[in-house]
Amino acid sequence: MKAKRLVPLLLAAAMGVSVLTGCGGSIDGKKTGATLEGEEISLGFMNFMARYQQAIYDGQFTGMFGTGFWSQDLFGEGTDMVTSVKKNVAENIEILYLLEDHMGDYNVEITEEELAEMDKAAAKFIEDNTKEAISQMGATQEYVKEMLRLNTIQGKMQAAIEAETDTEVSDEEAAQKTISYVKVNSKSTTDDEGNTKEYTEEEKENLKKEVEAFAASAKDDFKAAAETAGYTVSEGSYGKDDETLDKALTEGADKLKEGEISPVLVGEEAFFVARMDSTFDKEATEKKKTEIVEKRQSDHYKEVCDGYKEGVKYEVNEKEWAKVKFDDLFTIKQEEAEDSGEEAQDSDSAEDGGETGDSDPAEDSGEEAQDSDSAEDGGETGDSDPAKDSGEEAGDSKDTEE
Repeated sequence: MKAKRLVPLLLAAAMGVSVLTGCGGSIDGKKTGATLEGEEISLGFMNFMARYQQAIYDGQFTGMFGTGFWSQDLFGEGTDMVTSVKKNVAENIEILYLLEDHMGDYNVEITEEELAEMDKAAAKFIEDNTKEAISQMGATQEYVKEMLRLNTIQGKMQAAIEAETDTEVSDEEAAQKTISYVKVNSKSTTDDEGNTKEYTEEEKENLKKEVEAFAASAKDDFKAAAETAGYTVSEGSYGKDDETLDKALTEGADKLKEGEISPVLVGEEAFFVARMDSTFDKEATEKKKTEIVEKRQSDHYKEVCDGYKEGVKYEVNEKEWAKVKFDDLFTIKQEEAEDSGEEAQDSDSAEDGGETGDSDPAEDSGEEAQDSDSAEDGGETGDSDPAKDSGEEAGDSKDTEE
């Protein structure tokens, strides 16, 4: 079953670490990382959650952006990646525990069978990873179980909350038109050496005449005429209040019947010629209905979570949280793994110098992970709650960054 496959797949993601840069400062995992309504959440657990997320991003981004990407603003939030990720992790931990506190609202439970599988999963995670990787991540079996347990609760709660949303969408609300169109830049051109040159007004007028000639020749065979003119034909679907396509393009296309070709449509930075392929595209409309429902569900889930946060006191111990650093980077080596006779795609091999997955473990099961690796039903974890006990030891491994 899908729910049971997630745990072995996650555990197959064995991690080995290669320290690429830096020398991280130590933390005391027994200190308080945050408090939620006066209840302590250990710094050790928060550190593990942050370093686990770091390991995933290291696997995803190092190859694309190099080892210095943590100092960049890849999320467009006006700050470096370390600050962004730590902020997201701290906020997510609050939501995870608030969802746990409200399990009774939706009759959500974790079964004994699930807890047993989570125990095995956490033990295998520790067993399959190198001691260096475990130490660098500040991982303990208890912390892994706690992450899995909370993520499982989150998955079940999200499913229950989203089930409250209205899934009925009318054809009128989702109706999509589909067009083929040619777009010709009317602002500038780029030469063979990559230099950009702004068009003069005269050049723009001459260009427009060329596009008009194409429009006149495109009535019989739009694609063939575009190929002859050296233009690229694109396709797009749109509905009411849709802003994905240029407004000049959609307004002009709205005047067309099926099969008709538009005159030259003048946008702010481009000329367009459109052909109306379908004034009501059933397939595109059904896809839009799905998108509408998914947005309703996402909005409702966020609304409920925001409601849980209202009037709740959550405080991060900024002094201790600042000691959690991403100085030591993880690398990854992928290798195929077997799960009950099935091939576990995109899982990671346990090997010195390899490291955490380059994709979210939940995605390895074919599902989209929510907010820092949240998993779906049956995904995870242990029956203990070490993170909420600030006095609990951080297991046998060190909560330090070597």
